[in-house]
Amino acid sequence: MKDEVAERLAHAHYQLEPTIRLIRRLVADPAREADPDEPIKLLEVNDATTPDGIRPVYFAPHPASGIIYPSLIVEITPQEYDQIMKNNSLLPHDWQLGEVIDRVAAAR
Repeated sequence: MKDEVAERLAHAHYQLEPTIRLIRRLVADPAREADPDEPIKLLEVNDATTPDGIRPVYFAPHPASGIIYPSLIVEITPQEYDQIMKNNSLLPHDWQLGEVIDRVAAAR
């Protein structure tokens, strides 16, 4: 269920921000991810953002739109993404890079 909501959220973000190159899940350990209070975490690589580092922005659940989990959005530049790909330890809270949610998969 959380995966489906994450895809729906990513799809909405792709539609709102055409400059997003890539959206990727950020994941904590499986026990934390199983907790419904653990936010969906999306890493958004956006050409139009500024290089501010990892600054998660929290959003409460919004059940009326089908987003029943809290979420954290981290927006970074392509250059910052390249740095994370080389050094995963740049991610906070023991987060790991999860699956890529591409535009096609998000549009389902």
